[in-house]
Amino acid sequence: MSDGRLLGRVAGLEAFGSMFVLRIDVPGWRPAAPGQFALLQPQTSAVFLPRAFSLHGQSGESLAFLISPVGAGTEELGRSVEGDSVWVLGPVGRGFDLGRLAARAGRLVIVGGGVGIAPFPLLIQALVDASAHRSADAPGERDILVLLGFRDSVQAGGADSFTSAAEAARAAGFSLRVELITEDGSLGRCGLVTDLLAEELSGHDVVVACGAHAMCAAVWEICSACGCDSWFSLEAGMACGVGSCQGCVIALADGSLARVCREGPVFSGETAFGPRAHVCTGQTV
Repeated sequence: MSDGRLLGRVAGLEAFGSMFVLRIDVPGWRPAAPGQFALLQPQTSAVFLPRAFSLHGQSGESLAFLISPVGAGTEELGRSVEGDSVWVLGPVGRGFDLGRLAARAGRLVIVGGGVGIAPFPLLIQALVDASAHRSADAPGERDILVLLGFRDSVQAGGADSFTSAAEAARAAGFSLRVELITEDGSLGRCGLVTDLLAEELSGHDVVVACGAHAMCAAVWEICSACGCDSWFSLEAGMACGVGSCQGCVIALADGSLARVCREGPVFSGETAFGPRAHVCTGQTV
């Protein structure tokens, strides 16, 4: 975690359907792991508390955040213009364990719901960067399946923020496929992203997911039935973002309590939701 807030400058803002990507140059920023987040607040703000956002992308000290304007804090950030000053606290939290993910054989399945798609372009970017430093005799690149679910075609415009990460992965030799579904059927298939997951998942897959809690719980049920390893970036309301206020505490499967901002936001499926069921593929877990 950063020792203190850093003052960044807005480098741009681009709309993606009902969401937007806010780009901020932050001198002194330390690289974040995929799944980590930062707290953002304009230097001149009418909102008392900063807001927490997953890192959507980073290149050196240039950061990107995918934001859905759903309240005063996010709407304020959505009015940013180039050159505006923004306080940035981060990187904060525990992200995805790239070493552990890489050690699992099989396809990587990414499941994102709504603005929950935010951390995954950075995860794909990190996998591409890691592959560039792999020795020539290392195993070949793994397949990646990206399943994205949205409320409607307007919200689904956020999927376009995946384009550059997907292109970079394919250029690096990854086999990457993106499937999209909307609840009202206005773009792609009609249904929930968990419908796609249930059709696609096999016992050899490794799943990473982010979205509303109900979606994550449903993803866990599907993964549990197939015996798949799974990791979840969980959402929670935050105030301080550094573990002091206890405002983001959740109950884990064993009954213990965890602060999403410090012990998370990334948890294994077993930790967050409970032990796995028997697999549907005949494999032993």
